[in-house]
Amino acid sequence: MAGTPRRQALTDTAYDTIRRRLVDHEIEPGTKLNINTLALELEISPTPLREALARLEAEGLVIKRSLAGYTAASLLSTRSLGELFEVRLLLEPTAAAHAATRATEDDLRELAELLVEMRKATDEFRSRATLLLYMHHDSVFHDRIARLSGNGFLRSTLERLHAHTHQYRLSFREGWAEATCTEHERILEAVSESDEETAAARMRTHLRRAHLRLTDAAARD
Repeated sequence: MAGTPRRQALTDTAYDTIRRRLVDHEIEPGTKLNINTLALELEISPTPLREALARLEAEGLVIKRSLAGYTAASLLSTRSLGELFEVRLLLEPTAAAHAATRATEDDLRELAELLVEMRKATDEFRSRATLLLYMHHDSVFHDRIARLSGNGFLRSTLERLHAHTHQYRLSFREGWAEATCTEHERILEAVSESDEETAAARMRTHLRRAHLRLTDAAARD
């Protein structure tokens, strides 16, 4: 039992690392995951690695098949992406409404600084690394709103959903960044004014537009 906390820490590290690689397509959808190779890369034993992969399987980011091991999940179908956004539309406007009643001055300052960094990344799109930084800020903004809702179950549910949405954002199109930043700023404005109804409505509008952007890009690819 003495080794349990250390093993948990190794599992958490492996989970975070592999999840990021999956979401950022460093590990491409459909790629077979070799446990021994990953264990060597991450310098851990297979046991915490398997525990990390089991967590990723629960999120739908990897698939385990009998006698075949783990494989990176394929991108969601157009229908499944639509269903994902249906769930987000049920949850995130509520999160934004709650955030409008709970956000402190420090919280608002943090969100504003995050949007500044997001716009800065938008102005410097020159590489995949810069694009991934922009998308990181985008994801963190939504997570901070979920955290401010005060509902831990809601936040953890949205975290799992965002990973699948994020994979689609790699089909980035010119104009998305400006539109997304503007929509985020309007949400923050409503949260800053403690306007629950407007915060929810603006989050709903943002999600609908984001869904249209993603489905349009998928149709063109």
